[in-house]
Amino acid sequence: MNAIDFKTLFNHEDYAIFGVIVLTLLLLYFFISGTVTRSRMTNDQKRRFIGNIRGTFFFVAVASIFALWATELYQFTISIAAFFAAMAIAGKEVILCFGGTFYRAFARPFSVGNRIEIDGIRGDIVDVGLLSTQLLEVGPKDYTQQLTGRMITIPNSLFLTKEVFNETDALTDHQDFVLHVIKVPIKLDRDWEKHRDTLLNAANEVCGEYIEPATAFFKRLAKKRHVDVPLIAPRINIKFDEPEKIFLMVRVCIPVDKKGTVQQLITRDYLKKTYP
Repeated sequence: MNAIDFKTLFNHEDYAIFGVIVLTLLLLYFFISGTVTRSRMTNDQKRRFIGNIRGTFFFVAVASIFALWATELYQFTISIAAFFAAMAIAGKEVILCFGGTFYRAFARPFSVGNRIEIDGIRGDIVDVGLLSTQLLEVGPKDYTQQLTGRMITIPNSLFLTKEVFNETDALTDHQDFVLHVIKVPIKLDRDWEKHRDTLLNAANEVCGEYIEPATAFFKRLAKKRHVDVPLIAPRINIKFDEPEKIFLMVRVCIPVDKKGTVQQLITRDYLKKTYP
Protein backbone atom coordinates (compact mmCIF):
# COMPACT_ATOMS: atom_id res chain seq x y z
CA MET A 1 0.00 0.00 0.00
CA ASN A 2 1.51 3.35 -1.01
CA ALA A 3 1.41 6.76 0.70
CA ILE A 4 -1.71 7.90 -1.20
CA ASP A 5 -3.63 4.88 0.00
CA PHE A 6 -2.75 5.68 3.62
CA LYS A 7 -3.94 9.28 3.20
CA THR A 8 -7.26 8.21 1.78
CA LEU A 9 -7.78 5.27 4.10
CA PHE A 10 -9.98 7.29 6.45
CA ASN A 11 -11.76 10.17 4.70
CA HIS A 12 -14.00 12.79 6.35
CA GLU A 13 -17.23 11.28 5.07
CA ASP A 14 -16.45 7.92 6.67
CA TYR A 15 -15.55 9.68 9.90
CA ALA A 16 -18.89 11.47 9.91
CA ILE A 17 -20.89 8.30 9.28
CA PHE A 18 -19.00 6.37 11.95
CA GLY A 19 -19.42 9.25 14.41
CA VAL A 20 -23.16 9.29 13.83
CA ILE A 21 -23.36 5.53 14.38
CA VAL A 22 -21.34 5.69 17.61
CA LEU A 23 -23.35 8.65 18.92
CA THR A 24 -26.63 6.91 18.12
CA LEU A 25 -25.47 3.75 19.87
CA LEU A 26 -24.39 5.72 22.95
CA LEU A 27 -27.69 7.56 23.16
CA LEU A 28 -29.65 4.34 22.79
CA TYR A 29 -27.45 2.63 25.38
CA PHE A 30 -27.93 5.35 27.99
CA PHE A 31 -31.66 5.57 27.30
CA ILE A 32 -32.19 1.81 27.52
CA SER A 33 -29.92 1.52 30.59
CA GLY A 34 -31.89 4.28 32.38
CA THR A 35 -35.19 2.68 31.48
CA VAL A 36 -34.02 -0.73 32.72
CA THR A 37 -32.62 0.78 35.92
CA ARG A 38 -35.98 2.38 36.75
CA SER A 39 -37.95 -0.75 35.86
CA ARG A 40 -39.26 -3.32 38.31
CA MET A 41 -36.88 -6.04 37.11
CA THR A 42 -34.80 -7.87 39.65
CA ASN A 43 -31.15 -6.88 39.99
CA ASP A 44 -29.96 -10.06 38.24
CA GLN A 45 -32.29 -9.41 35.31
CA LYS A 46 -31.09 -5.79 35.06
CA ARG A 47 -27.40 -6.82 34.99
CA ARG A 48 -27.99 -9.48 32.34
CA PHE A 49 -30.08 -7.18 30.16
CA ILE A 50 -27.61 -4.28 30.34
CA GLY A 51 -24.69 -6.66 29.66
CA ASN A 52 -26.46 -8.07 26.59
CA ILE A 53 -27.20 -4.57 25.31
CA ARG A 54 -23.58 -3.51 25.81
CA GLY A 55 -22.31 -6.55 23.88
CA THR A 56 -24.82 -6.00 21.06
CA PHE A 57 -23.88 -2.35 20.62
CA PHE A 58 -20.17 -3.18 20.66
CA PHE A 59 -20.72 -5.78 17.94
CA VAL A 60 -22.67 -3.21 15.87
CA ALA A 61 -19.82 -0.68 16.24
CA VAL A 62 -17.20 -3.20 15.10
CA ALA A 63 -19.38 -4.34 12.22
CA SER A 64 -19.73 -0.70 11.16
CA ILE A 65 -15.97 -0.32 10.98
CA PHE A 66 -15.67 -3.34 8.68
CA ALA A 67 -18.64 -2.17 6.59
CA LEU A 68 -17.20 1.33 6.09
CA TRP A 69 -13.54 0.41 5.49
CA ALA A 70 -13.68 -3.22 4.31
CA THR A 71 -11.73 -2.58 1.08
CA GLU A 72 -9.12 -0.39 2.74
CA LEU A 73 -8.61 -2.80 5.62
CA TYR A 74 -8.28 -5.69 3.16
CA GLN A 75 -5.62 -3.80 1.21
CA PHE A 76 -3.84 -2.87 4.44
CA THR A 77 -3.85 -6.51 5.60
CA ILE A 78 -2.49 -7.68 2.23
CA SER A 79 0.27 -5.07 2.46
CA ILE A 80 1.24 -6.20 5.95
CA ALA A 81 1.24 -9.84 4.84
CA ALA A 82 3.38 -8.97 1.82
CA PHE A 83 5.80 -7.09 4.06
CA PHE A 84 6.27 -10.05 6.41
CA ALA A 85 6.54 -12.43 3.44
CA ALA A 86 9.30 -10.26 1.99
CA MET A 87 11.08 -10.24 5.34
CA ALA A 88 10.83 -14.04 5.51
CA ILE A 89 12.27 -14.40 2.00
CA ALA A 90 15.06 -11.93 2.73
CA GLY A 91 15.93 -13.73 5.97
CA LYS A 92 15.51 -17.23 4.61
CA GLU A 93 19.17 -18.16 4.96
CA VAL A 94 19.33 -16.87 8.53
CA ILE A 95 16.21 -18.85 9.44
CA LEU A 96 17.66 -21.98 7.82
CA CYS A 97 20.91 -21.49 9.73
CA PHE A 98 19.02 -21.42 13.02
CA GLY A 99 17.08 -24.49 11.86
CA GLY A 100 20.34 -26.29 11.10
CA THR A 101 21.61 -25.41 14.57
CA PHE A 102 18.54 -26.94 16.21
CA TYR A 103 18.85 -29.99 13.94
CA ARG A 104 22.45 -30.53 14.98
CA ALA A 105 21.62 -30.01 18.66
CA PHE A 106 18.82 -32.60 18.69
CA ALA A 107 19.94 -35.11 16.02
CA ARG A 108 23.64 -34.87 17.00
CA PRO A 109 25.09 -36.07 13.67
CA PHE A 110 28.55 -34.97 14.84
CA SER A 111 30.38 -33.16 17.61
CA VAL A 112 33.49 -31.03 17.95
CA GLY A 113 36.56 -33.06 17.00
CA ASN A 114 34.77 -35.33 14.49
CA ARG A 115 35.87 -35.53 10.88
CA ILE A 116 32.94 -35.01 8.53
CA GLU A 117 32.21 -34.57 4.84
CA ILE A 118 29.36 -32.36 3.66
CA ASP A 119 28.68 -30.98 0.18
CA GLY A 120 32.14 -32.07 -1.01
CA ILE A 121 33.91 -30.43 1.96
CA ARG A 122 35.93 -32.61 4.35
CA GLY A 123 37.47 -31.53 7.60
CA ASP A 124 37.76 -31.76 11.37
CA ILE A 125 35.15 -29.82 13.37
CA VAL A 126 36.75 -27.18 15.60
CA ASP A 127 33.78 -24.96 16.51
CA VAL A 128 29.99 -24.96 16.17
CA GLY A 129 28.11 -21.64 16.42
CA LEU A 130 24.50 -20.50 16.09
CA LEU A 131 24.84 -19.64 12.40
CA SER A 132 27.97 -21.38 11.16
CA THR A 133 30.41 -24.23 11.79
CA GLN A 134 34.18 -24.05 11.44
CA LEU A 135 36.36 -26.96 10.38
CA LEU A 136 39.97 -27.58 9.38
CA GLU A 137 40.03 -28.76 5.79
CA VAL A 138 41.31 -32.25 4.99
CA GLY A 139 42.27 -33.00 1.45
CA PRO A 140 41.95 -31.48 -1.04
CA LYS A 141 38.86 -33.64 -1.62
CA ASP A 142 39.73 -37.31 -1.14
CA TYR A 143 43.15 -37.14 -2.77
CA THR A 144 44.94 -37.17 0.59
CA GLN A 145 44.01 -37.54 4.25
CA GLN A 146 46.13 -34.64 5.48
CA LEU A 147 45.16 -31.23 6.85
CA THR A 148 45.58 -28.44 4.32
CA GLY A 149 45.90 -25.74 6.99
CA ARG A 150 42.85 -23.86 5.70
CA MET A 151 39.93 -23.00 7.98
CA ILE A 152 36.51 -23.41 6.31
CA THR A 153 33.34 -21.80 7.65
CA ILE A 154 30.09 -23.36 6.44
CA PRO A 155 26.54 -22.14 7.17
CA ASN A 156 24.51 -24.40 9.41
CA SER A 157 21.73 -24.36 6.80
CA LEU A 158 23.68 -27.05 4.91
CA PHE A 159 22.77 -29.56 7.62
CA LEU A 160 19.13 -29.34 6.48
CA THR A 161 19.78 -29.73 2.75
CA LYS A 162 22.95 -31.86 2.44
CA GLU A 163 24.02 -35.27 3.71
CA VAL A 164 26.55 -35.30 6.54
CA PHE A 165 29.11 -38.13 6.51
CA ASN A 166 30.72 -38.61 9.91
CA GLU A 167 34.02 -40.47 9.57
CA THR A 168 34.53 -40.71 13.35
CA ASP A 169 31.82 -42.38 15.36
CA ALA A 170 33.18 -41.17 18.72
CA LEU A 171 31.99 -44.45 20.24
CA THR A 172 34.49 -44.46 23.06
CA ASP A 173 37.64 -42.66 24.09
CA HIS A 174 39.64 -45.30 22.19
CA GLN A 175 40.83 -45.02 18.62
CA ASP A 176 38.15 -45.01 15.91
CA PHE A 177 38.43 -47.27 12.86
CA VAL A 178 36.95 -46.98 9.40
CA LEU A 179 36.61 -49.23 6.35
CA HIS A 180 38.64 -47.46 3.69
CA VAL A 181 38.77 -48.28 -0.03
CA ILE A 182 41.88 -47.77 -2.15
CA LYS A 183 41.39 -47.82 -5.92
CA VAL A 184 44.28 -49.04 -8.06
CA PRO A 185 43.93 -48.99 -11.88
CA ILE A 186 45.76 -51.69 -13.84
CA LYS A 187 45.94 -52.74 -17.46
CA LEU A 188 43.73 -55.72 -18.31
CA ASP A 189 46.14 -58.50 -19.34
CA ARG A 190 47.23 -61.95 -18.22
CA ASP A 191 49.03 -60.57 -15.17
CA TRP A 192 45.94 -59.10 -13.51
CA GLU A 193 45.81 -61.92 -10.94
CA LYS A 194 49.42 -61.24 -10.02
CA HIS A 195 48.61 -57.57 -9.43
CA ARG A 196 45.61 -58.58 -7.31
CA ASP A 197 47.63 -60.95 -5.13
CA THR A 198 50.47 -58.45 -4.73
CA LEU A 199 48.08 -55.68 -3.67
CA LEU A 200 46.27 -57.98 -1.23
CA ASN A 201 49.57 -59.10 0.33
CA ALA A 202 50.64 -55.47 0.74
CA ALA A 203 47.33 -54.65 2.45
CA ASN A 204 47.66 -57.64 4.81
CA GLU A 205 51.21 -56.71 5.78
CA VAL A 206 50.41 -53.07 6.50
CA CYS A 207 47.01 -53.56 8.16
CA GLY A 208 47.63 -56.82 10.01
CA GLU A 209 48.26 -55.04 13.31
CA TYR A 210 44.88 -53.28 13.14
CA ILE A 211 42.65 -56.33 12.69
CA GLU A 212 42.28 -57.18 16.39
CA PRO A 213 41.56 -53.66 17.73
CA ALA A 214 39.34 -52.94 14.71
CA THR A 215 37.31 -56.09 15.39
CA ALA A 216 36.74 -55.00 18.99
CA PHE A 217 35.76 -51.51 17.84
CA PHE A 218 33.21 -52.72 15.30
CA LYS A 219 31.73 -55.17 17.79
CA ARG A 220 31.07 -52.28 20.16
CA LEU A 221 29.71 -50.25 17.26
CA ALA A 222 27.43 -53.09 16.14
CA LYS A 223 26.06 -53.46 19.66
CA LYS A 224 25.40 -49.74 19.92
CA ARG A 225 23.89 -49.30 16.44
CA HIS A 226 22.21 -52.73 16.23
CA VAL A 227 23.98 -53.70 13.00
CA ASP A 228 26.09 -56.62 11.84
CA VAL A 229 29.84 -56.68 12.29
CA PRO A 230 31.54 -56.13 8.89
CA LEU A 231 34.40 -58.21 7.55
CA ILE A 232 37.61 -56.74 8.93
CA ALA A 233 40.30 -58.55 6.95
CA PRO A 234 41.50 -56.83 3.74
CA ARG A 235 39.68 -57.89 0.61
CA ILE A 236 39.73 -56.92 -3.07
CA ASN A 237 36.87 -56.32 -5.47
CA ILE A 238 37.29 -55.86 -9.21
CA LYS A 239 35.54 -53.15 -11.17
CA PHE A 240 35.42 -52.73 -14.95
CA ASP A 241 35.70 -49.11 -16.06
CA GLU A 242 37.17 -49.31 -19.58
CA PRO A 243 37.55 -52.16 -22.09
CA GLU A 244 41.29 -52.45 -21.53
CA LYS A 245 41.48 -51.36 -17.88
CA ILE A 246 40.21 -52.65 -14.56
CA PHE A 247 40.24 -51.23 -11.05
CA LEU A 248 41.37 -53.24 -8.05
CA MET A 249 39.31 -51.96 -5.12
CA VAL A 250 41.10 -53.00 -1.94
CA ARG A 251 39.12 -52.47 1.26
CA VAL A 252 41.04 -52.24 4.51
CA CYS A 253 40.10 -51.42 8.09
CA ILE A 254 42.39 -48.73 9.49
CA PRO A 255 42.39 -45.97 12.12
CA VAL A 256 40.61 -42.82 11.02
CA ASP A 257 43.56 -40.57 11.72
CA LYS A 258 45.95 -42.82 9.74
CA LYS A 259 44.05 -43.22 6.48
CA GLY A 260 46.52 -41.16 4.48
CA THR A 261 49.57 -42.83 6.00
CA VAL A 262 48.25 -46.37 5.55
CA GLN A 263 47.11 -45.69 2.00
CA GLN A 264 50.57 -44.46 1.06
CA LEU A 265 52.26 -47.45 2.71
CA ILE A 266 50.08 -49.94 0.84
CA THR A 267 50.53 -48.13 -2.48
CA ARG A 268 54.32 -47.93 -2.13
CA ASP A 269 54.64 -51.55 -1.05
CA TYR A 270 52.52 -52.66 -4.02
CA LEU A 271 54.58 -50.60 -6.49
CA LYS A 272 57.89 -51.89 -5.09
CA LYS A 273 56.79 -55.53 -5.43
CA THR A 274 55.24 -55.00 -8.86
CA TYR A 275 57.98 -52.88 -10.37
CA PRO A 276 61.19 -53.84 -8.46
